[in-house]
Amino acid sequence: MDYFDWYAAYLHRTCPVADAHLDLVTEVYRRRKKGERGVLNTYYREEFQKGGVNLVVASLFLGGDELNDCMEEGIFPGGSLLKKSLEMLSAFYEDLEETKGRMQLVTDRDSLLRITAKRGFSRQYKVGIVLYLEGLDMLEGEPELLRCFYAMGVRGAALTWNRRREIVNVLAEGCGGNVTISGERKESGEKRDQAITDKGVQALFLMEKLGIFVDSSHLSREAAWLLPSFTKKPYAATHSNSAALVSHQRNLTDGEIEEIAGRGGVIGVNAYRKFCGCFSKDDAGMALDTCGYRSADVTGGEKENCEAGIDALCDHTAYLIKKAGEDHVGFGLDFGEDTVLSGYAELPKVTAALLRRGFSVETMKKVLGGNWICFLSEIL
Repeated sequence: MDYFDWYAAYLHRTCPVADAHLDLVTEVYRRRKKGERGVLNTYYREEFQKGGVNLVVASLFLGGDELNDCMEEGIFPGGSLLKKSLEMLSAFYEDLEETKGRMQLVTDRDSLLRITAKRGFSRQYKVGIVLYLEGLDMLEGEPELLRCFYAMGVRGAALTWNRRREIVNVLAEGCGGNVTISGERKESGEKRDQAITDKGVQALFLMEKLGIFVDSSHLSREAAWLLPSFTKKPYAATHSNSAALVSHQRNLTDGEIEEIAGRGGVIGVNAYRKFCGCFSKDDAGMALDTCGYRSADVTGGEKENCEAGIDALCDHTAYLIKKAGEDHVGFGLDFGEDTVLSGYAELPKVTAALLRRGFSVETMKKVLGGNWICFLSEIL
């Protein structure tokens, strides 16, 4: 351990650390559905503590399993998506109670500042949870239902996910739609649906009125261009990287980056391999990824996390800081099965690597959590 490793560990121990995207509600629901209990205590409490994380934006995402549960004879009966979302929130609340106060919902500025101001690794160590909807499919085209989710503690949402063609009443076009990575519209004689529907505009207005932050991460390029026209407050991209470094439809163009920063928003750097420019664990052999980093040898589809992955994550962080400014970048790691970090315990390695690149301690304090706290303080 050198000086930078030591100082990174110190920062993670003494400064607020935030992750703006983790599919926590969905994961808890799926495990409890299989009969597990105390999911947060068993799988996340110690993991958060290893990385010094004390603020997490917890996503409720209707994945394939949940959609299949809702579907009957190839369609979604009215109210089925709403019911499933309520079941998921109920399961999460029940599991949250089992933490006995070690994890607490953040619903306003006071609770946010109270939890993030408390540091240390004693029994008093607490983690704040901000509830977030990764897509508003559960509203089934009724924006006013946002009031109910707000009453249940939800404080952030994205209008849609990548592609939701099987669901009716989607409020906006996701990045899996008919768009190009360059951000230029496709010229075609075919009539296209609205990138953000009238109901989507109503949802944006109500979100800003209630105090629910807007996330642009999964929007199509066209919808992202329209978002500034339909919002007044700062908005975020909670888990997206730079398209200039890795040309992926989920990553942000320079124009999007500058627009978010100009609004006072924050961009969360994503640890997903493909967004960083690293091979997925299903790729075989040794080759250069799109960032120019040499991946490790792969045997039988398995690959260890490598320093190249951390370098790629740092490259995106450095680029976003350059384009957006140090006040508009944080982490939105989106931990799952295929990320360049195995968990929060490895996050101090990223901090140490950025310090080695010459980023100041004050800049790192902002990136670790300060920027997300400032952003949420303004919205909540």
